Amino acid sequence: MARFRYRTRDSVGKQGTGEANAKTSDSIVKELQGRGFTVLEIAEVEEKTTAPLVSLGNKVRLTLGMSNKDLMVFTRQLATTLNAGVPLLRILAVMRRRSRSKTLVALLEALSGDLQKGLRFSDALAQHKSIFDDTYVNMARVGEASGNLPEVMTRLALMIEKDVAIQRKVKSAAAYPVFVAFFTMILTYSLLVFLMPMFTPIFQGVNLDIPKDFPLTDFLIKCSNAAKDPMSMGILAGVGFFCYLVIKAILKTEPGAYTRDLFLFNAPMFSKLVQESAAARFARTFGLLLQSGVPLLQALHLVGNAAGNRVITRCIERVAREVSEGGKLSERLEQTQVFPDLMIQMASIGEEAGSLPDMFDHVANYYEEEVSATVSAITAVLEPAMMVMVGGLVCVFVLGLLLPILSLSTRVGGGPM
Repeated sequence: MARFRYRTRDSVGKQGTGEANAKTSDSIVKELQGRGFTVLEIAEVEEKTTAPLVSLGNKVRLTLGMSNKDLMVFTRQLATTLNAGVPLLRILAVMRRRSRSKTLVALLEALSGDLQKGLRFSDALAQHKSIFDDTYVNMARVGEASGNLPEVMTRLALMIEKDVAIQRKVKSAAAYPVFVAFFTMILTYSLLVFLMPMFTPIFQGVNLDIPKDFPLTDFLIKCSNAAKDPMSMGILAGVGFFCYLVIKAILKTEPGAYTRDLFLFNAPMFSKLVQESAAARFARTFGLLLQSGVPLLQALHLVGNAAGNRVITRCIERVAREVSEGGKLSERLEQTQVFPDLMIQMASIGEEAGSLPDMFDHVANYYEEEVSATVSAITAVLEPAMMVMVGGLVCVFVLGLLLPILSLSTRVGGGPM
């Protein structure tokens, strides 16, 4: 048994609202019609949720964002059901009933409430800027204006799915070195705390000048003493946490975030992956906006905000200004010196042939495949490199322990019989 809220009009034109429990909305509609009412609107009422909602006057906004995966599922389900001809309010009610995510349930409830108040779907989406960016909202607005919302939402779903796939590939390339680095830190700490103390008394109890003759061993002993000292480790942890907070605060500023993106854009080994993924995302979003009927200049402004890299964003903003002054898109893209040659060539061909949206779609497909190939190549290089790093660490400890022992055994073996 579900609860439904309805709005009706009687025979003299007076409107009213009410709520009732029933298995389906159709049974309520039939009952109201039998009593002489015309049903203007009916929607299922969900029980209150604990998702983070904040009331702002007569508006309801989500205070937290939603993961790309949830956004991808939401958009795909919405596109599929819209293409099937299901009314939007009915779609939101069904999705709300079936969803297990409290954040998604709260979002669907807020969207339903806005639609029932008479807001357009795009305006309802714009109330939740932490979830839907300008590109998403504007594409929905274009779809509503053209009467082609199902097709536009299908394109949006495809774009988000491609974007999520690229992010997964980039994360998979970074996951291995991060895991190995973490494992190396744990191994180093374990060797310093548990292995070195077993040999330190032996070295100190014999006639060996460790600091002078074996500086590597002396360094490991000092590191071991520091690792066992709670005060030293506390100071180190405090300094590390302070540096983390400082770096986090800097990255929240525009100059700091731009510096980070610029470093990633030119980082050794990873620069190609970052540039290709940025090119794929730019081409996919820009081509999709053009295919949906968004004007060129507006599409440039929107794709700049959604580029995901501030280096690309600034370049696109400059391109938009120059194109608005009468320049050709391909020439302005080439002058930025951040976009690949293939994209510039395809943009030039698209301008001449009048098929710019299709050309950028082809470019996006090409660089999405390149991202996969680059991830495989980076992984193939990183695996042996990480093994060499771990082997080098173990070698340092072996040398630090073995050299004094060999020297001691040589002295004992060379002594008088």
